[in-house]
This record gives sequence, structure tokens and C-alpha cells, in this order.
Amino acid sequence: MPRLAVAQTVCQVGEVAANLEQAEALVAQAARERVDLVCFPELFTTGFVPERFHALAEPIPGPSSQRLGKLARQAGLFLVAGLLEKDPATGHLHNACVVVAPSGALVARYRKVFLYLGERDVLVPGAEPCLCDLGFCTIGLAICYDYVFPEYIHGLVQRGAQLLVHPTAWLTTELCRQWRYHPMAYRAMGMTRALENTVFFMSANLSGSYDADGSLQAIGQSAVIAPWGEILAEVETGPGLAVAEVDFAQAPKWREAAAPYLSDRRVFSWKTR
Repeated sequence: MPRLAVAQTVCQVGEVAANLEQAEALVAQAARERVDLVCFPELFTTGFVPERFHALAEPIPGPSSQRLGKLARQAGLFLVAGLLEKDPATGHLHNACVVVAPSGALVARYRKVFLYLGERDVLVPGAEPCLCDLGFCTIGLAICYDYVFPEYIHGLVQRGAQLLVHPTAWLTTELCRQWRYHPMAYRAMGMTRALENTVFFMSANLSGSYDADGSLQAIGQSAVIAPWGEILAEVETGPGLAVAEVDFAQAPKWREAAAPYLSDRRVFSWKTR
């Protein structure tokens, strides 16, 4: 059965080389644990420093994606990772993620569709969803805020996604604390997306601050979640790797036994009532 891993990192803000070194160690660990797919967080090589984005952003393919390709090839696994992209043709900056094959080849690039608050001032949203056939399953990609929107995520599942892969930098701030925003809301929403779509879900988060002044505090809690809501593996805080062995054949069995949500789903119309 395929083995999935979420890699939780602590971002050294703006230090691309150091963050890639952290990734190298975690990918080596994933190789030792015979992982087939490892996911790294959103913007994990840079953090969120808008004033430095133009200097830090890279084309895809580019130096960071090529380094990740080398790591994937050495470890013999698929790798998903969030990167800050600069499109050479337009000069636009994008919050992106890449999918790299065990051969080291770049097989997909996804640009975050739903930008959150301050991102909109510096980044350009993507316009296309992204699914990718890895052989052992088809993945649907979503970056951080994307997964708040159930219609978007359900659209990925309708188009064949068996596994939702979610690089994120889910956080808390002083404002969140004032509103008593619960840190477990991040986990609850991931469980909900897995449950309502009856598919596997994996989310890789940062841990600790990832901006220049430390006001953005990522909360960790990276996890692999089953269609029935079970937490199969997790990293609560700090850097680390969590590995889960996944049987994708269990998802249709779960639907048949107890969760016919996809077949029962329909658009309710008030006009017919």
C-alpha cells in the first residue's frame, strides 16, 4: 500500500538555502521510511515577507524546483511543495506548489486560486484547478485558503481526486486570539473536507513564525486524514515527518457501508419547494 508523509517545517524567513537543507533531511527520512509521496508546506522556502517577494520569487522550473527534483530522484518518491513563483513572461508573482516525480521531473505546477487578505496586494491568483495522476492515486491540489471553499474542493473530487493534498501555512495571530478563534478549526476543516467528500486528505503546515516580525504564527498540526475522519498520522508541533500507510480501496468500501454522500449529493432548489 502507498505510504504518505506530511513534512512539517520551521521556516527560516527569507533563507531559501537553509529551508531547502531542512527539506533535504526530511526527504532523506522519508526515503528511509519507504514513503511514496511527501508533502511540504506552503511558501516553505521563503515565508511570507511581501517586501522581499520580488527578490525571493523564482520561475518554475527554477533553482528550488530543480533542487526538489534532485531530492525526489535520490529518494525515489513523489514530492509536493509550496513555492513562491515569478512568471518570467508576465512578471506576476504567484503562491504556487509543484509536483515532482521520483524521476526528478516536474510533472505539475499549481497556482493558489483563493488568495487570503494581504496576499491579494502582492500576488496574482491562479485560474486553473490541478489534478495529477501518480499511478497509485489521483491527487487534487489545494493551497491553504483554497480548502475553505467546499464547492471548489468537491469539484476536484468530481474530476477524479482520490487524495486531497494541501500545502499550508495555517496560522494564528493576535487578532485571531482576540476573536477566540480556535486553533483546532484548521484540523476540523481538514476532517470535514475528507468526510464530506469521502476521500483521503493530507495537509502539511509550518510551525512557528514565518514573517519578518513574528506576528504570523503557524500552528503545526500537519496530518493525514482518512475519509471516515480518522487521523492516520500527525505532527503536532515543531519540525517533523508523519507517515501513514493508505489503502485507497477502503474509500469506496466506506461509501458503500456508511457514507453514500457523493451519490446522494444534489443541488437543493428552494424554487421547487
